[in-house]
Amino acid sequence: MSLINDALKRAKQGQQQNPFGGQPIRPLQPADYAARSNYPLRFALAVLLVAALALSGWFFWKWWRSSGESHQTAGGESTTASAEKSKTSAKPAPRKQLIKVSTNIVVRTNLIGSPQSEALAQAVSSNSLISAPQTNAAALAPPTNVAAPAPPSPFADLKLQSIIFSEDKRAAGINGELLYVGDDIRGARVMRIDRQSVTVERNGETNVLRLPRL
Repeated sequence: MSLINDALKRAKQGQQQNPFGGQPIRPLQPADYAARSNYPLRFALAVLLVAALALSGWFFWKWWRSSGESHQTAGGESTTASAEKSKTSAKPAPRKQLIKVSTNIVVRTNLIGSPQSEALAQAVSSNSLISAPQTNAAALAPPTNVAAPAPPSPFADLKLQSIIFSEDKRAAGINGELLYVGDDIRGARVMRIDRQSVTVERNGETNVLRLPRL
């Protein structure tokens, strides 16, 4: 019995010392971060690489296009310069003006005329001098057939400014006053109000006032 009790006690002590069924407990070891997977970092590096390649390609394309345009402009300028140069070279040289020398010699001879011819010449010259001022005065005189200016309208002092036209209310703004049919202003009476005009009467005369055109 003592042996059995001793064996049971040893078994209990062994279970208390090793509760995991006799498997030895491994001590904690430091984590190895280098062994972990680096998929996010690799993905970010790949995205950055693709973006850098795209930017470099875009800059190369812009440079290539700008260089092509500069070559085209330079070629256009050279062609225009050559065309202008050819035009200037094609212009004919100015001709030298020839100096004309007149060799005609006029000989004036004084002829002695009779006294009658001298008196006739003096009379003709005096008549021409008298007729010249008359023609000048006739030219300076104003024409008599110019049409006289038309007399001003007796309704020139009335200025139509606005019209209020509706089925139940019609009014007109004349000289800053709001008038209705039958109202008077400066001796004129409002006879009719239309959409674009107002008929007024003064001293037996009628006139149609119209809105100014914008």
